Amino acid sequence: MTTQQSDDAMGAIGASFGIGASLGGGIGQGAAAAAADAAGMPRPCKRPVMPFNLPPGLLTATAVGSYLDLPAQFGPPTGWFWDVLALTAYGFTSGSIAVTKNFPLVTSAGDPIAIEPVGAFSQAGVLTYSQHGMPLLDSTERLVFTVTSTLTGQAQISGMVVAVPAEQISEYLS
Repeated sequence: MTTQQSDDAMGAIGASFGIGASLGGGIGQGAAAAAADAAGMPRPCKRPVMPFNLPPGLLTATAVGSYLDLPAQFGPPTGWFWDVLALTAYGFTSGSIAVTKNFPLVTSAGDPIAIEPVGAFSQAGVLTYSQHGMPLLDSTERLVFTVTSTLTGQAQISGMVVAVPAEQISEYLS
């Protein structure tokens, strides 16, 4: 008599050795949880999806081509995505600021260099992004704020994002 091992048994064996439940035919996090239960192991905790406010940055240079590029402050850490909900720029009375991914929009001579615009402030205010996942930043990307016409005053930049663990991004976007 021959017996065939089920997916749950294979998942439990893999889980007992610290191998993901994708081995042995398991599917998704439900299989991983079932395998952990079958092996008598605690279920792995899911990192939470959470909204948070970006700490303010100060764009002190006012000439065209000046930019604020703080990767640790305006980009997600490794293993995370950011769904940008809103960006704010306050404190300046005239001029404009472009928001791009990864590079300043223009050089000090006014020549364009960035290829991925996210938005622009033609005056102090708030940019809102109502479409889910637009714009979306992964851990290799960041927001850069570039002066595109001379500012009067300094600009304080901040915003709100939803931080999504990389392992949950497809669920978040669906």
